[in-house]
Amino acid sequence: MIGLPAVAGARVLDLYAGSGALGIEALSRGAEWVDFVEGDARLCRGIRHNLDEMGMADRGRVYHRKASAALEELDAGYGLVFADPPYEDDPWAGLMEKLESCWLLEDRAVLVLEHNRRLELAEAYGRVVLSRRRRHGDTVISFYSFEGANG
Repeated sequence: MIGLPAVAGARVLDLYAGSGALGIEALSRGAEWVDFVEGDARLCRGIRHNLDEMGMADRGRVYHRKASAALEELDAGYGLVFADPPYEDDPWAGLMEKLESCWLLEDRAVLVLEHNRRLELAEAYGRVVLSRRRRHGDTVISFYSFEGANG
C-alpha cells in the first residue's frame, strides 16, 4: 500500500511493533534498518528470534520500551514510521508532537498509522499532514507525510 520507493533504503521505525511483522516486511522489501519499539518483553523476544531466524539481526534493533519513552532515545533520520497502538489507546496527538519535536523524521517521511474507525485522527499534526485513509472493517489506516523544514 505504501509503495516500494518509500521502503527501499529507508530507516524505519516500527512503534508498538507487536510481532514485528511490519518492520520485518520492510526489511524484506529493502529497508536499510528498522528500530522496533514494543512494551511487551515476550513480544520483544519474539521479534529478536524472528530477526535471527531470517538472518536480519544486523539490520534492526528491538527496544523494550513504551513508545513515548523510546522516542527520546532514538536517533533522527526515519523515512518510514509504522504505528499500531492498542485500539483502546489514543496516543496520537502526543506521539505526533514528539516525533516532530525530537527531529526524528526525514523530510517527506511517510507515516502509516493503524487505528480503530471510531477514532478520527486530525488532518494535520504540525508539519505531519494526512495524505489518505483506507478503511478495512473496523480498522483505518491513515497515511501521513512529514513536510519537513521546506514543507
